[in-house]
Amino acid sequence: MDKIRSLLFKNLTLKILSLILASGLWFFISGKSKTELALSATVEFTALPSEMTIVSKVPTNIHIRVKGTKTLLRPLTIKPPSISIDMSHAKSGKNIIQLAQEKFNDLPLGVDVVNLDPETLTLYLDRFVNVSLAIKLKTQGTPPKGFQIKEISVSPQTAEFKVSEKYLKENNTVFTEPLNLGNLRKSTKINLQLLTPPGELKLINPEIEITATITISEAMAQRVIKGIRIDFKNRDKGIGRIGISNYFVDLVVECPLLMQVDNIRKATSIAVDLESLKTRNEYAYYTFPVQVSLPKDVKLLAMDPTEVEIVLKKPTP
Repeated sequence: MDKIRSLLFKNLTLKILSLILASGLWFFISGKSKTELALSATVEFTALPSEMTIVSKVPTNIHIRVKGTKTLLRPLTIKPPSISIDMSHAKSGKNIIQLAQEKFNDLPLGVDVVNLDPETLTLYLDRFVNVSLAIKLKTQGTPPKGFQIKEISVSPQTAEFKVSEKYLKENNTVFTEPLNLGNLRKSTKINLQLLTPPGELKLINPEIEITATITISEAMAQRVIKGIRIDFKNRDKGIGRIGISNYFVDLVVECPLLMQVDNIRKATSIAVDLESLKTRNEYAYYTFPVQVSLPKDVKLLAMDPTEVEIVLKKPTP
């Protein structure tokens, strides 16, 4: 046992130094050996002219493979590099960009990009112009039964926009976000956002408020009300015997769709005033206008008859 212990601790300092040197040499050699790593690099577009816009789908990342020592690659797993694409020479229309010619950011010296996927990007650009466009309200649905749209207005009616030439070829208006009419039972005033396609349309004054005013009224319908009895006013014995051509009238009215005919009938007054007969002594035919009083929101369209014929008869001997 003592012999083993003696062998183990003999030249201990030299053995420890040898171990340290071997470990350092291993780390040095392994650190110098190169390996490859797959990463996702963020795409950044720089120096895009202010009057230009990208109208095609824009990638946010590309796949790359980089090669370097493990020591240099290790930080890239925490913070991957980004690629800056210089758009200062971009033109309107189709642009093909060779990614290998673009600049990678945060890529340590000694790390090389060995593969790009994709290798090129195809972007379509358009030019912006300043123009005034009409604003239109976009709606969906219809008001509940018994209600109707009387008037719709938008304020302001126009606004100044920075617009792509492509958009102007197909549109001369800008729509608001959809307004649902399905729950509107009374007139409403509401602020709305505009539908501005990204990359095609931009408000010059983003602080502007777009207000829609929707005037709602009850939906109207025509109704026929038959056989309403006439009230003969100021008829007394002093007039004597009379003959009456009609005791009932028929009406055609316009009224709110949900208003019941029976309620209209009960609230309607039909009258003929016989006051002037008191001063007449001739036994003859007279005509009197039929007077109509209707409930609120009910409009008279037609009436039959419009006059009543009264016959003043001779007294019986």
